[in-house]
Amino acid sequence: MKKVNLEQLEFIFSQHDTNHSHVLDVLSQLEYAPITAIEGYANCMLSIFLPLCLDRKLDVRIAEGFVSAWESLNSIIPHSLWDIRIVFRCDERVFRSQYILPVWLHHTHFNSRNVLALTNAQDTAMLQLLLELCLETPTDKNNKECLEKSRRLICSFIHSIFIDGDREMILAKILHFQTYSTELIPIVVDLIPSLYIVLGFIPELTRQPQVDKQVFGILLACYLCEKYPLENYLMTAEKYVLPRLMKIAFPITKEGHPSPTCMPSEALVQAIPGFVHLARAFPHFGPQILRAFDNIAKGLPQPKEFIGQESSSKIILVLHLHKVLKDSRDLVQVEVDKMDQS
Repeated sequence: MKKVNLEQLEFIFSQHDTNHSHVLDVLSQLEYAPITAIEGYANCMLSIFLPLCLDRKLDVRIAEGFVSAWESLNSIIPHSLWDIRIVFRCDERVFRSQYILPVWLHHTHFNSRNVLALTNAQDTAMLQLLLELCLETPTDKNNKECLEKSRRLICSFIHSIFIDGDREMILAKILHFQTYSTELIPIVVDLIPSLYIVLGFIPELTRQPQVDKQVFGILLACYLCEKYPLENYLMTAEKYVLPRLMKIAFPITKEGHPSPTCMPSEALVQAIPGFVHLARAFPHFGPQILRAFDNIAKGLPQPKEFIGQESSSKIILVLHLHKVLKDSRDLVQVEVDKMDQS
């Protein structure tokens, strides 16, 4: 590439709307620039194109050329280029940009070939943060397509870490024992193919003393079973998942016996709908789920006992739990009926 001064380069890049071919040609030649000039060229490129890319004001061809040039230059002067990483810590637009997000993911500090670097709390928290970025925000409501692309990119990145740098499943285990929002479970089950490995942790996860982790394990198992309806996973559901629901509903008393009455809780409200997915995976397991639901319903105070007292928070919880049980029971029954008709 012929050496040009920064003013000339800035002028060329400013023509991105009117002279696509020339701008693309210069971007493709940046990596061949004299080594003494290349850092200045890179900073010029970033200062002009990064804000435009984040604002989605770049032509697709220019955006792709910019990202390609960035990738090439990163192999030459990585430390200089990544002084700009402060942008990624404060600008949320990065995580909805189909062009910049892949660059961020590729060069994020994770080293997927060195799982030992990924096993401390700080690094697994970073993976959790990435997953949290898959949650819908108010600004996503008008651009669901960007949200979906971001989810796919992030989940693909996490999948690559699991299969390339987490052969002993250490990171996957730590991440799931720390848990993340249950809203993300259907998303990650759908978009991270390697997540099936987590089914091996379900017995231990559902035995954790924290009820929220038990619920997380139940829901994760139910969604994974729906996607991978294998008989050995049914054994996990029979032996660990459904029994854990019953232990949440009828906790052990001081005397060491299950409570004779159901203990209403938000945990039950959260966990019960997951068994609809389990019934879809294994309709022949449906009758056992129905019996469990019926036992929980019988262990609760009946709605008619609360007529005129519906304002109490505890009563509201009990009534809500009855509704969740009924709605979930109806859906499980549908799966059982389908099996009987086939």
